[in-house]
Amino acid sequence: MSRKTPGSPARYPIRAVARLTGLSVDTLRAWERRHHVVTPVRDERGRLYSGSDVKRLQLLAAAVDRGHAIGRLSGLADAELEALVAAPSPARGRDHGAGAGEDAALATLLASLQAFDAAAVERELSRLSLALKPRDLVHRVLFRLLKQVGDEWHANRLTIAQEHLLSGAVRSLLGAMVRLYAKEDVSRRLLFATPSGERHEFGILAAALLAAAGGLGVVYVGADVPARLIVDSAARSGVDVVVLGVIYAGSPRELRKQVEYVAHHLPGRLELWVGGPLPTDFDRTLAGRQVVRLPDFESLERQLVRLGARF
Repeated sequence: MSRKTPGSPARYPIRAVARLTGLSVDTLRAWERRHHVVTPVRDERGRLYSGSDVKRLQLLAAAVDRGHAIGRLSGLADAELEALVAAPSPARGRDHGAGAGEDAALATLLASLQAFDAAAVERELSRLSLALKPRDLVHRVLFRLLKQVGDEWHANRLTIAQEHLLSGAVRSLLGAMVRLYAKEDVSRRLLFATPSGERHEFGILAAALLAAAGGLGVVYVGADVPARLIVDSAARSGVDVVVLGVIYAGSPRELRKQVEYVAHHLPGRLELWVGGPLPTDFDRTLAGRQVVRLPDFESLERQLVRLGARF
């Protein structure tokens, strides 16, 4: 999605920025020409936006969505835009405190999902990502939202199509936030992946976001990655820790095989963290290597703090 050269910050082409902000390419061009909201650099292929440009455009889009005119917003600093986005909207003016606002946001998301309104889901998620710190977004919104959607699906009040709609929106949001918070000059770096057969990546995406927001380096490999490629990626990327996420693995035997391969073939200097509800006898397959078990996100955060993360 982004273009960069070694040692330079990531730059995003205009079509990538349109996906990250929910704004059309025409709107982006118009805002730049008429209101000078950001000043992207250019190369032979067109406009290139920095991470701070993308964040400002997300703030502007969220503020416009709440009824503010772009002409009045263009001169505001990012901190002022953040305050506008975080403030209760007129429709929610009676809400008091963060909990009430988040409850209302969850209700809005579920209603939009019921209506198959993907654009509304993405706008509300984008607004929340700007109004809340990453840790609060993960714990107080996304985990609650995914649980509620799961409950609604099991009760036959949501279809698999609606669940997939939300999954795509959350995956896109978390992936974009990981890229925006990613830092280059850091002393400790972690690689995140799920082994072959494990296609659920919300856990490692959320974990990668917490690590990046805490000031650690992140290498995000993705879901359903063969063990040998995880080992190779870890060795080549120079990370300090490999984090494997396991949530709904279909075959416990294959899971053991994959994780055991990673444990036995990683360079000895690297730590291996394994998160998720592993079988109780799973430790027997990891004999000979120290493995950090992460049964929940509180355990993950303690380990991230040990590496130097700050929340």
